[in-house]
Amino acid sequence: MAASASQLEMDEGFFEELRAIVGDENVLSEPGELLVYECDGLPQHKHPPLAVVFPNSTEETSEVLEFLAAENVSFAPRGAGTGLSGGALAINRGVVIELARMRKILRVDPENRLAVVQAGLVNAHLSRAVSPYGLYYVPDPSSQPSCTIGGNIAENAGGIHCLKYGTTTDHIVGARVVLSDGSIVDLGNATPGYDLLGVFVGSEGTFGIATEATVKLSPIPPAVRTLLADFLDVDDASRAVSAIIAAGMLPAALEMMDNAIIRAVEQSVFTAGLPIDAQAVLLVELDGAEAGIDNDAQKAEAILLDHGARAVRRAADENERKKLWAARKGAFGAVGRLSPDIMIQDAVVPRSRLPEVLRETYRIASQNNLQLANVFHAGDGNLHPLICFDLRRGDDLEHVRQAGREIMEVCVRAGGSITGEHGVGLDKSSYLPLIFSEDDMEAMMRVRAAFDPSGLCNPGKIIPLPRGCGEARAVATQGLSESLPVFPLPLAEGQGEGVSRARAIPHPRPLPKEEGVIKTANSARLAERISEARVINEFKRIVGAQNLNRLWETELATNSQLASEKERTVVVAPATAGEASEVMRVAGREGLTVIPAGSSTWLDAGNPLNRADLILTTRRLTKIIRHEPADLVATAEAGVTLSEFQKHLAAAGQWLPIDPPDDDKASLGGVVATGLGGPHSLGYGAPRSFVIGMRLVLADGRAIKAGGNVVKNVAGYDLCKLFTGSYGTLGLITELTFKLRPLPAETRSVIASGPRGSLMAAGRRISVQMFPAAVEMLSSRLAEQLGMEARREEYALLFRFAGSSRTVVTQTAQALKVLREDRNHHCATHGEDAKLWRELSTASLQSADDLVWRATMRPTELPAFLDEMAALETDEVSQARLRWHAGLGDGRVRAIGRAPVYHREAVRALERMRQRAENLGGSLIVEKAPLEIKNEIDAWGDFGSASELMRRVKTQFDPENILSPGRMFA
Repeated sequence: MAASASQLEMDEGFFEELRAIVGDENVLSEPGELLVYECDGLPQHKHPPLAVVFPNSTEETSEVLEFLAAENVSFAPRGAGTGLSGGALAINRGVVIELARMRKILRVDPENRLAVVQAGLVNAHLSRAVSPYGLYYVPDPSSQPSCTIGGNIAENAGGIHCLKYGTTTDHIVGARVVLSDGSIVDLGNATPGYDLLGVFVGSEGTFGIATEATVKLSPIPPAVRTLLADFLDVDDASRAVSAIIAAGMLPAALEMMDNAIIRAVEQSVFTAGLPIDAQAVLLVELDGAEAGIDNDAQKAEAILLDHGARAVRRAADENERKKLWAARKGAFGAVGRLSPDIMIQDAVVPRSRLPEVLRETYRIASQNNLQLANVFHAGDGNLHPLICFDLRRGDDLEHVRQAGREIMEVCVRAGGSITGEHGVGLDKSSYLPLIFSEDDMEAMMRVRAAFDPSGLCNPGKIIPLPRGCGEARAVATQGLSESLPVFPLPLAEGQGEGVSRARAIPHPRPLPKEEGVIKTANSARLAERISEARVINEFKRIVGAQNLNRLWETELATNSQLASEKERTVVVAPATAGEASEVMRVAGREGLTVIPAGSSTWLDAGNPLNRADLILTTRRLTKIIRHEPADLVATAEAGVTLSEFQKHLAAAGQWLPIDPPDDDKASLGGVVATGLGGPHSLGYGAPRSFVIGMRLVLADGRAIKAGGNVVKNVAGYDLCKLFTGSYGTLGLITELTFKLRPLPAETRSVIASGPRGSLMAAGRRISVQMFPAAVEMLSSRLAEQLGMEARREEYALLFRFAGSSRTVVTQTAQALKVLREDRNHHCATHGEDAKLWRELSTASLQSADDLVWRATMRPTELPAFLDEMAALETDEVSQARLRWHAGLGDGRVRAIGRAPVYHREAVRALERMRQRAENLGGSLIVEKAPLEIKNEIDAWGDFGSASELMRRVKTQFDPENILSPGRMFA
């Protein structure tokens, strides 16, 4: 139990200790000083803190949290206080850790398009600072002039341009985090192991405090076209949104304002010439290369006019463009002209459901005698209904509460989420059970317990707490969303569990370190038990006798990692998630280890398995459940192959833009479980960027859901990120929901051959100066294997452009001009290029190749690393027939070879290459190798300062270590 606030208030020594750490001027403790920190941008919730502390560095933050942990005092991180969920409040008289004075840009790396900043840096200041390099920071919430990078990380902030470019999680590549005990960990996308950074972003300050961030910068688009379309009917405007997406267009931004907002804006300082008689306006922005952008703008204009736009006008210049966007971003401030009080809602619905949901929001407001204004991110269905009222009228508050709840229920019934960017915080925690079951929320709390075993880090936020405990009493408020109970809802297909808040989720107690180790039963006895007729018959009862086999009866028996297990290991293939859950429960009861599998391509990934009693395969989970082209979303069972999924999507002119190693056998579950991307990660991002929902079976047999069915969703913790790339060590994935992209109108690839140095230089110029989907350097042997024309000892450069026809043709011509500056380069262009890239994806899956590894680093470090690779190519003693390809734009290397006769030579070479990668700030992972090699080198390498945290996550989800034991932690 946290220390009594009254006891601490009487103890001046407590404040003196804080002052000794950060300085007298950096601690506020007087009641008058604390008033401004009792609420955030949502004034309906007020909780005065015990003190406010302003650390100036990571080290000071660590000291402060270590002291608070010793005193058992809770705390809440805070940036600019612009949040709209009550998330930055220190309930129960905790301490606010205010990061606003940590606002330095520590380093800018324009060549790698990265910046390292302190968490208190204002968002807009970063873009301003890097603009001389032709770069900017993409996430642009409406509070951009005042919100901080740390606050953006906490909320996974979006903004106007996240439709095309993604939210904060897609632009943060590393974070330095201080945990509740004061320990400092570095989380990053380049670190092997679980994606702790992905699950940390959007955790609303409940996992720890991000004090520094490494952010991804993007090139300022060379061409921008901004359209303003006005409509006399809101329904027409909302239908036009879906029509633009369905036509294969993906604007940078697609925003809507209704008549109430238009009138408010035009009466304010943000006036931009919006037609005040319009019932709605759409702001559509397209960006990219100059070639082809006017064709895209004409296409968008035609769609808008076809769907009822009265007029469409283009911003004449940059000044007019800025005025239009200032009007959109200033809308929240302008609504004060409509009424003295405003309740801002934040929910997401599928784009295709916008017309009916908008109609319902207006009906609900009218029924409660309230005015409603709508301004929102129409392109991703992220609604912001603003309920206008006057607290001076006695019955308004009750009507507002009722209307707010009804609007949220409508959005959930339509297949949406309770928040798209504002977060859950204190304000919406009572709504979380509308979309997540108790098991779902308990799984979230397991992650929270791993990060914050003490429960001192921003308690009372996101997950609803048990009523009756002291903390729960402390957070009870008269806020707009708190007073109404939450009841089950009739749900749309594929939606949340709709459970009531009958039993809220307590903070899980951390397990003792001795637990989480598999029971030390005699292995001979286990072999007897698995062969017992009782257990086998129980599995047969669940899945059917024909769907259970001994390992030696299957093609998996040839897997060298499982050779010693083939007599006793069984392979079980459930047909439903329910069957998988039942199999997992039986396995847990019997003390059997479970190896999740899809097409079984990656059974030997990672370190050698300690034991393999049961392989649980999703090969019979092969349904494509739903695909709504207008929403750019599809859901399928985990056993569906990526190739079949792509064929289905292509019929609607869409695709999932990932290209992992795949020989047409890879299952969707396997692709996500490994998290591996390929060359197209440069242009589109890794698989983690496209997974928006999943269903899983945990080690104890519980079936849970993570994420949802909409492209923007910050409700709860992003467990999708955590399970992506977890290699079957945390659960079995049974179902996946992806956001999609329109198929490009045209693709064109170029193969160039020549000396390695000059090709790399040309490839880097193409990566940086143009907009390629992929840029790969291939070793001479790999080029030869793929049938590319290259002279002996020459290397190959393979790159691809994708998009509108004019853009692709122009960019290809520009790239060829760069290549032909060197007469030693030989070039060939390919229009029908899908086969070429598919062959590259299959290159590492040849059965004769038993040694495969990959490395990642900053792109500018690649030349030094590839120098080492070139030397290794000639060393047949350590790796026979070494071939490789490297992503020149994203610093990715994949090496393929055959293990030598003397395995220690391979081990020494791998250790040398790993050391080189780590010295360059990267990492090296051994994907596939003979057992004698894996027994002598850890497949993953160094997990860094996050190692203990990763182990705690594993222990929370799999305390008995039955899931793929040994794979992640040798």
